[in-house]
Amino acid sequence: MNRPAVPGFFRHLWLLWGLRFDIGLNRGPGKSRLLAVGAFLASSAPGALFGLFFYSLMRIGPIARSDVWPYFILNLLCFVTFSVWVTWPLLSAGVDDHSELSRYAAFPISPFRLLIASTVASLFEPRALVFYAPLTGAALGFASVNPLWSPWIAVVLYVMFALLCAAWSRVALYAVINVLREKHSAEIMGGGLVLFLVAASFIPPIDTSWLTAVGEAGVDALDMTLIINAAVALGRVPPGFFGDGLGQLAWFRPRVAMAEAVGLGFFAAMGMAVAYALLMRFHRQAGRAGPQMKDSGDRNPFARTRTRFATLVTREALDLWRNPRARLLASVPFILAILLKLLSGRDLFVFLLGRSADAWLMGGLCIYGAVVIASTFSQNTFAYDGQGFAAFLAAPLDLGDVLRAKNQVQALGAVGMAVLVALFYRVYFGFGTAVDVACALASVLGVVPMLLAAGNFLSLYFPVKFHASLKRRDKVPLTASMLGILAASAGCMPFGWALRLAGKEGPTWTTAALIGGAAVLNLVLYRLVLPLALRLLEQRKEVVLKAVTRE
Repeated sequence: MNRPAVPGFFRHLWLLWGLRFDIGLNRGPGKSRLLAVGAFLASSAPGALFGLFFYSLMRIGPIARSDVWPYFILNLLCFVTFSVWVTWPLLSAGVDDHSELSRYAAFPISPFRLLIASTVASLFEPRALVFYAPLTGAALGFASVNPLWSPWIAVVLYVMFALLCAAWSRVALYAVINVLREKHSAEIMGGGLVLFLVAASFIPPIDTSWLTAVGEAGVDALDMTLIINAAVALGRVPPGFFGDGLGQLAWFRPRVAMAEAVGLGFFAAMGMAVAYALLMRFHRQAGRAGPQMKDSGDRNPFARTRTRFATLVTREALDLWRNPRARLLASVPFILAILLKLLSGRDLFVFLLGRSADAWLMGGLCIYGAVVIASTFSQNTFAYDGQGFAAFLAAPLDLGDVLRAKNQVQALGAVGMAVLVALFYRVYFGFGTAVDVACALASVLGVVPMLLAAGNFLSLYFPVKFHASLKRRDKVPLTASMLGILAASAGCMPFGWALRLAGKEGPTWTTAALIGGAAVLNLVLYRLVLPLALRLLEQRKEVVLKAVTRE
């Protein structure tokens, strides 16, 4: 019998795209492929708007005729695009994209080739289309105004830049999952956060005095030396090679542009090598038995729970506390706050928003912290604890109590996270009034019920399997992600509307009361739809069990 031929690289690429599409659809009996395609297009639609905006921006007369602004914008977009791609695994806690190696273990494909195919496949996901859209629009706008010596070299530069971003994004992704796999992941992340805070305190903040000059005398008052130096500095780091290469082609220097394309390829290859080493380390660790847990002795957390519901709440709280993903998510708002101060971002918001800046910033960070905690676990509420749902079905329990306990713990975790973020902002920045804190926390109290209500239904109709052996779960279907985003947006709307009404004069207690009133309405809505979710849970419990325990 002849041995079957090994599939080619493009065949593997097609298999990966098909796998990701099926996961995004969560395919099964009765699932619509048209719905998945619609969700894909809807989630990618903002990319078209961003691309058109920056394309038009580069064609505006003052910018198109300038010898500085086009290159500054291009190099800045290169840096921002690269930074977003690399930090995205941390910002979104998207630590599930490593699973292709285990899924394709029985296929005739080497791990390194699979890594390359998976990296290329990641460039065509909805988030990639959105992230690359501003730079793509700016580059096309620049090329439409400035004739390039050889357009094909520009295409090579663009491809190399995309591979650079994808490769180093994989480095960050696999570094994160290696940390989450470690026994002392909480100590590692906590120590890293403290070191980052200490290191940031020694870096002088960026001078933002030019904002005052621009506000008083317009853009003409801006010192162009600052923009020129920034454009040159951004063009000398690897992500800026793409923007600088386009400039070299416009100046008819193709050899320099090709050298920068080679530089992009070199750093992309370096990233792939590091990513491969980190990925193989993770899978070597994942194949071993987990650490032996010591007996807790008399420190039994369930010894003092007097009711069955209190026992369920304690169990859910412990599961959430010990979840490595929750630890990662808990660190993100604090890292964003540190970066915001390091880059003098608050000064920019004060310039734009006046006395409302601290309410916007504090509320935004609090909402982000609450959303990443509540939505991540509420949208997978029956599987983030591994095989826990199977144990609940086998126990003499009312599943309604299980869902209520999960919701209560998720809500307390989100609100507690928001309180910590608000206190950290007040102490770290030294700004923010009691009204600002009240508005921020009231906004969280408004968005959490919406997230829990949506998460209950999404967990019932889009159950996601958790792989306890690899500390990972399948991807949340794209449709479920979009619906979750809509629920979060609806919960945040009262906060945005109230602060817009307050204007630059800053929020008042009336503003806080408006946000609090909306929070009460959202809580009432959650209570009204909860009985429906409980009835559906009884009807769909076998479907959910089959989905979250499938192999």
